[in-house]
Amino acid sequence: MSTVPPKELVRLWSQEQITVEMAVGHIMQNLAKLQDAIDAQRQMLHGALEVQRQMLAEIQGDIDSTRGQIKERRKTRMHIP
Repeated sequence: MSTVPPKELVRLWSQEQITVEMAVGHIMQNLAKLQDAIDAQRQMLHGALEVQRQMLAEIQGDIDSTRGQIKERRKTRMHIP
């Protein structure tokens, strides 16, 4: 069963081409379709956020490693006669 857009539902109902019960049924279908779309977007966003967090952790690790290497090189240079 396909959904009927809200504006079309209002038009059909106001012209008495569908009953209140039919309109409510279509409204429920539209709500279910919207909820499915929201849930899919939420999952996608959570997945993207997790990828970003992992990338940030890797970058932070690289920064920390580079800082350590710089400190070691500075120590080495100071001890060269």
